[in-house]
Amino acid sequence: MTVTTVPMESATAPGLFKTFVARGLHWPLLVVALLMVPVVAGGYLAYMATHDPTFAIESDYYRKAVAWDATMAQEQANAKLGWQSVVTATPTGSALDVAVQLQDKAVNLAGLSVQVEGFFLARSKDVQSAAAVLAADGRYHVTLPFGHRGVHEIRVRAQRGADTFTATHRIDVAR
Repeated sequence: MTVTTVPMESATAPGLFKTFVARGLHWPLLVVALLMVPVVAGGYLAYMATHDPTFAIESDYYRKAVAWDATMAQEQANAKLGWQSVVTATPTGSALDVAVQLQDKAVNLAGLSVQVEGFFLARSKDVQSAAAVLAADGRYHVTLPFGHRGVHEIRVRAQRGADTFTATHRIDVAR
């Protein structure tokens, strides 16, 4: 007795993928997929460029550029006042205690209105500002919510009557 085996024919139609490949329709889809790669990559890069916390533009930079003469006049006013500022920053948990010592010919200045603005350079979009308060040690203190170690830029603006003093300091907070 001889047994012969014959493969069974499938009663179902061939799969969609096999039909696609058999007709050669996969090549146009491959071309479309390759053309979509730069579009998707460009969209991702545009998203990253607009949502990156490390990138920032100086706020109101155009007004500051137009007012360059006023900035130079403020520098001359600072020199004429003769005030000096010394800024120290101490990390306290998730904040930064900023102490500003303002002096006029080695004499501490009191009775000033002091505004401090600062930011961590690696996250320069996150600018924080607050009014500083005169403490018993003769320095103006303010706490800014920075938990970062590294270089910070601290801008000081002190006023007494018609006199205004400004200074910018870069401070490396201990790591």
